[in-house]
Amino acid sequence: MASSFNIDYPGSASDFVVNATKAIKTKGGIFTGDQNSGTFALKTLIGSVKGGYKVISGVGSETKVAITINQKPMLVPMSKIQEVIEGYF
Repeated sequence: MASSFNIDYPGSASDFVVNATKAIKTKGGIFTGDQNSGTFALKTLIGSVKGGYKVISGVGSETKVAITINQKPMLVPMSKIQEVIEGYF
């Protein structure tokens, strides 16, 4: 079952894509997408995390992004996944 949450990124949608690509690929993951939407996949010690994102709005110098997690390790709570993803930015 998919779970979603929003993050407020302190920059433009294109900055989000650049930083998300760098952060996820540095961790050995896969990131594909553009300034509107995309997907990502990361491997952890206890399983994979897969999901997608969609840029909801960009107001001034802040961008709101909806993150949807489609697959995660059963033992990892969504709150932890949200914390880790928010930590990338």
